[in-house]
Parts: sequence; structure tokens; C-alpha cells
Amino acid sequence: MNAEIENVSTISLNRPDDDQVETNDMENIEHEALVGAELTLKEATKSATIATLGDTPFNNDGEELEHHAIVATEIVSDPVEPHHPDAIQVNAVVLLDPRLTDCPEVLEATKRRGLITLAVIPKPKRITGSEFYPTAEALLEFGVHQVYEPPIGQKFDITECANHLQTVEQQQNLRFLGVIPLREAAVDYSDILAAMLGLHVHNDLGLCSARRDKGLMKTAVANAGLRVAKFARLTAQDGSDVPNAIKSLELDFPVVVKTPRGMSTMDVYICGSMEEAVRRSGEIVRSVGPDGKKANYSLLEEFLVGNEFAVNLIASPTTPRGVQVTDIWEYNKKSTDGTMVNTWQTMVDPHCDTYASLVRYAEGVCRAVGIKYGFAHVELMSRYDEKKNKFVDPVMVEVGARLAGGRKAIMAGGTVSGWETF
Repeated sequence: MNAEIENVSTISLNRPDDDQVETNDMENIEHEALVGAELTLKEATKSATIATLGDTPFNNDGEELEHHAIVATEIVSDPVEPHHPDAIQVNAVVLLDPRLTDCPEVLEATKRRGLITLAVIPKPKRITGSEFYPTAEALLEFGVHQVYEPPIGQKFDITECANHLQTVEQQQNLRFLGVIPLREAAVDYSDILAAMLGLHVHNDLGLCSARRDKGLMKTAVANAGLRVAKFARLTAQDGSDVPNAIKSLELDFPVVVKTPRGMSTMDVYICGSMEEAVRRSGEIVRSVGPDGKKANYSLLEEFLVGNEFAVNLIASPTTPRGVQVTDIWEYNKKSTDGTMVNTWQTMVDPHCDTYASLVRYAEGVCRAVGIKYGFAHVELMSRYDEKKNKFVDPVMVEVGARLAGGRKAIMAGGTVSGWETF
């Protein structure tokens, strides 16, 4: 601008109608200008944007000409801004530590819903041929869109993983809807990762450890007023604290000695003598657990008698009680090499009054350990009361905040007509 703004005013500019120039009739158009300081003739000739007041080529009866700089103009009262539509966000989910055995059904479900799937492999295996610990290449071949795994030589770090996923989310315009743990070990950090991604659909963070550590799990369930097996934490590396614990708990043989952070039946022992219990406890305390982490203590538990069941549930705030039982399976186990092995299982009706106490107990267990979203899997023991014609006195073996193993959900979908498991 060639001069300071002074005596700023708004004027209407006139132009001749193209068909009436000869008659000097003027047409007032909607064109307003914010006029600034007066310019000299020399300054006006250098300015491309000026307003000339007074005599003009179209009007000879005006006052002396004045030239002013135009500060701003408005062609229309409501100018039309160009429309720049927002980029469409694509919904996505994170599959945490997936197995190939679960992938086909999970990926088919995400595909039906138009979701992008990102898999996270906390402990990548650099060899192929394992359906339980698949490589990134195997998951991509199965249909996973993207895979994150820590660089070679670097351990998995949940903060780095969250940073990577948030970067991908921004760069690719994704919106994560949830984190789905597909392995028992993934329960450790699935809810923490979801919270770090800014999601609200995760389980109670204050009870994360209670959903994984069997000792803390029993404490949380007992605090909710539900029955649990007698147990003690043992820390002696030689197992010397076993006799006093058995005496204090008033246990009879056999007793159960197991690792606190195991999965399936790994490092779970049915001990029929004091010598065996001492040896197994010492081995667990000195060793690395099935999840690759050092076991700081072993768990001594009473041996539960009765029928064993697996109760599968879905947790959501939209359900009347926060969790809902979907299916129940009765195990048929036998003792093999000091542990109980499931040989076959039978699906039973969760709506039958015979199993009503199992349903109520399993729901209470889930609430006790803070399961609010997603899958849950409760294993429990119960005895059959012939007089009442129903199972009574259920007691928890363990609970997992994940999809049930053994392809139970898949088998349930094949058993119940018209039921979409995923």
C-alpha cells in the first residue's frame, strides 16, 4: 500500500450499463470498497488498486478528482467459499498377537464391516511354518492389511508401538475402534494400548494385572464376595515354604502348584505328595514362565472337585448386567503326566436352569476383574446337586479377557443355527 490509511470510509462504485453507455445512465452494482488515504497523481499511477472520487469519464459534473488506495473490497454480501470436503476416515481395528487359527473368521468379520486390520506381533518369529506364532509375511498373506513388529534386536515396547500406530492413524486417515487381544499373553497390555490410542472402549485399567496374574485374580474375585479356591503365594527357590503353606491352608493331597501367569495347562501340576509339591514349586520360582517372563512366585491351590466348565461371555455397557453369557462347554478331563488334559467337551444350554448358578457366577467374576468390553472366558468347577437337579457352588479356576481358545467360538457358531459368532 502506498499511503497510510486515514479517514477510512465505505463507498459504492458505479459502472455504466453496457447497453446504455451513450446515454450516461449508470447502474449501481453491489460492490463496496474500503477506501484508505488520498494518493498523489504520481502515486496513483503506480497503484493497481485505487478508487477515483469526483469527475470521472462517465460523470463530468463531479468535484475535483481524488485518488485513494483501496484497502479491501467485497463483491457480494455473502461470498461463496470453495468447498473442501474433509477426507473420509476409514475405521480400523488392532489385532494384538494373532494366531493363524483364529485369523480367517476374525478377518472375515472385519471385512464384512469394512474395517482395516492392523496386526501387532510383540515377539516376532523369524521362521515360517508356525500357526501359533505367525510371521508378518504369513499374516499379510492371510489378509491382514498392515503388520507392526519391533525391529530386529529390539524388545517390544508398548509406548513405541502406540507411537507407531498413532502415526499410521494420522498419515493414513484411519480411526481405530478397538484393540482385540487374540492370545492370553496379549491381555497384559491390550487395554493399556487401547488407552494410549485415545480409545474409551477398554477394560478397567486399575485391574489389568488381576486379569492376568492368577493370584491377583483370585484376590479381586474374593473381594467381590465370590468363592475362590484356597491359595498361597510361595517364593522360596527350593520350595521349602510349601509344607507350612499346606498346613496353614489345611489342604489335603492332591494339591495344585502352578505358575501365576501361565496359559492353557502349561506349568500346572497336580501334586500327590509333599516331595512333588516342593520340587514343582521350586522349579517354577527359579524358571521363566510360558509367557517369557520370570516367575517371581508359584501358586499353591486346593484341588477342586467336581465338573469343570468353560463359560464364554461378551461384555458391553449395552447389556443389562454389563456382561452376557453366550455359550457354556463342559470339559471331560483326565490326569496325564501330573496335569489335567481336556480330551473332549460338550456344549450345554446356558438358558437351562440346570446351569443358572454358573451363569450368575461367571458374570460376577467378569465384573470383579473389570471386564467391560469384548470377549471373556471363565473356567470354573461346580458340583451337581441331584436333589435340586442343578449345578451348585461354582468356584473359579481362572478368567481370561479374550476370545476362548480351542476354537470354541467357531464351534459354537457351527452348532447354533443362525448365530453369527463374530
